[in-house]
Amino acid sequence: MTKDIVVVMSRILLALVLVGLFPYLCFAQGYRPSGIAGGQEVYVFGVHPYSTPQSVFEAYEPIMRYLERKLPGKRFQVEASRDYADFEAKLAARRFHFALPNPAQTLLSFESGYRVIAKMTPDEDFRGLIIARADRAPAAPKDLAGKTLCFPSASAVAGAMLPLMYLHDAGVPPKDIHIRYVGSQFSSIVNAHTGDFAACGSTVRFWRVWSRENPDKAREMKVLWRTQALPHNSVVARDDVVESLSDPVAAALAGMDRDQELDQNQFQIDQQHFELATNATYRPILEFLRRYDDAIGLPPPITLPKAR
Repeated sequence: MTKDIVVVMSRILLALVLVGLFPYLCFAQGYRPSGIAGGQEVYVFGVHPYSTPQSVFEAYEPIMRYLERKLPGKRFQVEASRDYADFEAKLAARRFHFALPNPAQTLLSFESGYRVIAKMTPDEDFRGLIIARADRAPAAPKDLAGKTLCFPSASAVAGAMLPLMYLHDAGVPPKDIHIRYVGSQFSSIVNAHTGDFAACGSTVRFWRVWSRENPDKAREMKVLWRTQALPHNSVVARDDVVESLSDPVAAALAGMDRDQELDQNQFQIDQQHFELATNATYRPILEFLRRYDDAIGLPPPITLPKAR
């Protein structure tokens, strides 16, 4: 093989690699809508990483297009994050104009100048669940002592913190079990279904969605226990986003699930339900975090808000 042929083949291989990586690079950097004139401001909407960046993008991109229809002349883009730590670092750095953090991250966002304008609903969906295979389901929480359980992330409120608090209150503190964090809500359920873990933590909403998409597998699983409900994920706006923009965004989101002109079937994870909210809506989260901190200890970077 001549040197020239080797060089040509190397260039071809490099081009193929770059083409293959392009979609992942796009998701890593956040979605950039096409057709936007140079210099036109685009409002970045960060969504906490309950799943893979691609899944997050696919779920929330239709909501961005809906906001653009309701607010002509405005442009919005989804930005996904690698994991919870990446998302929380972006919140702290004020990267997002708008964001959809979980309740603990909502309180964290206040320290970086964000305010609540809306929230997901219903709060019934924001219960934690402890789930296991039906053929090896423990009879009582104490039967999980010494076993390995999986959860999405240490800072996933409904998927991890509420279930861990439930077990603690039932006499099974975290020190009595082995905990593994697997990165997403769906990964947590899948790992329990395969039998790699004795049980998993998840939420009402994600268990419902997974069961709907995997009915045969869901029949092999059993919801062991349900936790208390807390206020659902919030929508926050950065403090330099004027109310003449944030108020219409909140109103559009709050009316989205009742818009008869909108195809509701496109929302595969029930992500289109919102209502108006304020910072005060999340006072019950502060009470829960204080109790969790006293009993278990808050996971970094979640901290109790500074006294004001």
